[in-house]
Amino acid sequence: MAGVLAVSVRGESPVGLLPLYSAGLLFVVAGAVASGRRPDSLTGRLLTATGFAWLLGQTLLVVPNALAATIGLALLPLSLAVLAHLALAFPNGLESRAERLIAAVPYVLVLVGVPVMDFGDCPEPECPRNVVGLDVNQGLGRLWYAALLIGAALTGVCMLVVLVRRWRRASVAARRVLLPVVPGACLFIVVYIVALLSELGLPTGMGTRWAQGALLLLGVAPVVFLGGSLRARLARAQVGRLVVELGDVSAEGALRDAVARALGDPTVTLAYAVAESGGYVDGHGRPVELPSGEGAQVVTLIERASTPVGALIHDAALRDDQAHVDAVCAAAGLALENERLHAEVLVRLAEVRASRARIVEAADVARQRVERNLHDGAQQRLVNLALTVGMARSKLGSGHEDVEDILGRASEEAAAAIRELRELARGLHPSILNEAGLVAAVESAAERSPVPVEVRASVDGVLPASVEAAAYYVVAESLANAGKHAQASSVRVCIDHHGNRLRVEVADDGVGGAELRPGLGLEGLADRLAALDGCLEVHSVPGSGTCVRAELPCG
Repeated sequence: MAGVLAVSVRGESPVGLLPLYSAGLLFVVAGAVASGRRPDSLTGRLLTATGFAWLLGQTLLVVPNALAATIGLALLPLSLAVLAHLALAFPNGLESRAERLIAAVPYVLVLVGVPVMDFGDCPEPECPRNVVGLDVNQGLGRLWYAALLIGAALTGVCMLVVLVRRWRRASVAARRVLLPVVPGACLFIVVYIVALLSELGLPTGMGTRWAQGALLLLGVAPVVFLGGSLRARLARAQVGRLVVELGDVSAEGALRDAVARALGDPTVTLAYAVAESGGYVDGHGRPVELPSGEGAQVVTLIERASTPVGALIHDAALRDDQAHVDAVCAAAGLALENERLHAEVLVRLAEVRASRARIVEAADVARQRVERNLHDGAQQRLVNLALTVGMARSKLGSGHEDVEDILGRASEEAAAAIRELRELARGLHPSILNEAGLVAAVESAAERSPVPVEVRASVDGVLPASVEAAAYYVVAESLANAGKHAQASSVRVCIDHHGNRLRVEVADDGVGGAELRPGLGLEGLADRLAALDGCLEVHSVPGSGTCVRAELPCG
């Protein structure tokens, strides 16, 4: 296409040819750099193909042979088609069927456009003949040429839409990778479309100079790409700064923040390997599921001595600079190992808490079983015995006083045994706690206490059974101690509910001196509360009474 898809080098001096050949050589160099960074990427191959097509096309144009010159004439726009393919495929390939279709159209346009390409403004005797050329100034040639220009402009618009949409949707890390290609490609497409419209005769203001601007941008493209490669290498140099930062990562999340800054990716997540399970957890010991590698985020494993110590979950766009990612992972390996050990401790602590909670639950189940057995077994037998003895006494009459006395004593013993069993069952777990809740059970215990008790309770909603039981035992044990050992004259019980925490306080005015010592009831209460992630405090100054405070999570 005159002035747009062809650049004539006939009649140019060696100095005039230098910029044209330099552009092609820069594309080849940029392709070699890209292939060195990422051998499996299509980017390097497309850059190299662009450079070779441009160099070969410019060379064939000066060959004094019509067929060779025609091939050179076709290779110049072919280099633009390859460059368009690169812009759409950078950095990880074509992402959809629509993109593959748009990338294929420029190749088709080059193929069908060869008949209407010419050699620009070179003098007529020096211009070779296009062996398949048509006259673009009249008839079929003019229609063919106009249709080709319109098709190229529409293809450029489609490419522009894809690139702008990709940039808008890209993450911060992805934009850093796209920066060497997408903005420059969009600018080139805009200038090139205007050049095509100018060739169609539209008043664009600069005429053929739009085409010259497009060619200038084409020569700058490999320089921009090499600049992006240099910037990536400079970013890799920041790994040394990361090593210094990792010297002090005591604050929670400092390691993740330092790695995120080094990679330029705020979405970075660190996961720590758990040796026993083979899985991964976060800094709080919660399980982390690694991405499959097909979405917006991918995973890079971090190893020390060939053993996985963690995983770096990052933006998929960073795969284009995997060397930088690997360098950051290597620098963060030691600090990550330290945090991994901390995460493992948290996992084991969670397991210990869960096992302690299961122990408490199992103890409650065993207590309920004993309580049920006492009620349904021994207690019922004693009740039956008492009834039987009473019936025997009623039938003996007054003539058997000795036997009647014996049976009377047996009846009294049976009644006493029943009362003791009932008290024992109530001590294991009062039925009122299940039936009416914590406040009613505490008030019932206060009524049975030998020491006057004042109860102040405010509980919102229904509490978990394990929390109610633990709180009740705190009150019951404290009341028992106040009655047996503290020589107290009064006791105050306060129960309040703040958010997801239940607070219990039992204070007496006794002699004080109570301690959390092994083997005593208060230590058992402390263990029970700890199993529920609660705590128990005892403040008891001799001569100033005792205050027992308990706090339990209940949300």
